[in-house]
Amino acid sequence: MTKSLRTKLIFSYLAVALITVMVISVLIRLNSSQSLMTLVSDQQTALLTEEVQNYYKLQNTTEGFYDYYLQVDQGGKFQPNLDPSGNPLQQHEIRGVNGLVDTQYKALIPFFSFEVGQTLPDQMMKDAIAVKVNGDTIAWVLPDKKHQFTLNPQEELFLRRITSAIGLAALAGMIVAVVMGILLANGIVKPIRRLTKASKSLAEGELRQQVPVTSTDELGQLTTTFNQMSDDLARADEQRKRLTADITHDLSTPLQVISGYIEMLEESEVSLSPERIEIIKAEIEHLRRLVGDLTTLTQVEAQTLEMQIQPVSPVELLRHVQQIYAPIASRKGVTLDMEPVGEIPDINVDEGRMLQVMKNLVENALRYTPTGGKITFNAVKNDQTVELTVCDNGVGIEAEDLPFVFERFYQADKTRGANRGKMGLGLAICKALVLSQNGKIAAESDGKGKGTTIRITFPRSAN
Repeated sequence: MTKSLRTKLIFSYLAVALITVMVISVLIRLNSSQSLMTLVSDQQTALLTEEVQNYYKLQNTTEGFYDYYLQVDQGGKFQPNLDPSGNPLQQHEIRGVNGLVDTQYKALIPFFSFEVGQTLPDQMMKDAIAVKVNGDTIAWVLPDKKHQFTLNPQEELFLRRITSAIGLAALAGMIVAVVMGILLANGIVKPIRRLTKASKSLAEGELRQQVPVTSTDELGQLTTTFNQMSDDLARADEQRKRLTADITHDLSTPLQVISGYIEMLEESEVSLSPERIEIIKAEIEHLRRLVGDLTTLTQVEAQTLEMQIQPVSPVELLRHVQQIYAPIASRKGVTLDMEPVGEIPDINVDEGRMLQVMKNLVENALRYTPTGGKITFNAVKNDQTVELTVCDNGVGIEAEDLPFVFERFYQADKTRGANRGKMGLGLAICKALVLSQNGKIAAESDGKGKGTTIRITFPRSAN
């Protein structure tokens, strides 16, 4: 049976909580036992220290402390260990204390194999605790640092209660982990389910899908990216449909003209005059240019177009284009001007392809600049780049059309009759060629009737 992501997340949270609680419980249990034994050892050391101090204050010596120690049976501070016959037990049975010696390291009470009065070796004194009276050391207590003793029933009961409390805390922690796991899993799974549902709709052809963005984390970023992808796919599909319609329109018209003339020639209705030949040639040229533009754009985007990159003078490039189109602009009544420029560094480009770019830009500007208008060329050097501009004072571009002018087959002017044969590939080719030469291109316009500026930026040549 395949587990859902929600179930896997819940079990993951539960496993993490269970492992954490188990580790913490073991550590607390061990630490509690160790701490309790340390407490017992410290208490016994303190009681023995107090008895030695009391005896010294009375006798001004520690000699004979053992006899005094055996007689102490009241006060509630320290009780000697006696068997039922009244005989003392071995001192190591006193929990938490290994022994007691005077300043000469002589045993004051019997412990281990040492009797009262026997001298302990120096190596056994490393953990000894001084017993002082008025700042003077009168004896040494040897605590049981290894805790080699057992707890009494009351202390064992205390540890059992701690263990029970830890168990209840672990159970409560697991319950909380399951509840939190469910809540957190739902928070993660819901956006994923919405994305899954939208993805299925996308796969079924419903391209415009929008999923609510409910967070700024990775899931939120994924949702935002999905929404953008959906918009891009929908727009691409619309462009594809428009492309099909545009190609059909631009191919069908010249084909119809050529086909009409051929049919009339076959039926001997008309003769093949020079004027009719020119019409047929013009329509064929339109077809040839359309196919050429599509081929160029495809080659650039597929990175199969050959480029001959070399240093080129931007000023000479602009002047060349100006000379080419000066007669055409003059016949149309448009001024073709060039701003005065200083010394401009070379740029690394393919000169032929850049001429193609500039020709497309100038033809586009001439098409939309009325009689009496002006087209201006300019070149500017910046710190690391060179900027070429083609600026006209023609019809301009609306703000809503500006972001799409470099897309293939996009036409801000939806009336096609005035510019039949211009399919909207010119600026798309310009962008593709500029980008393929490590440049950037952008269009600027303040709106309808306020002209357009195209800016092309290239890195300065290293030469």
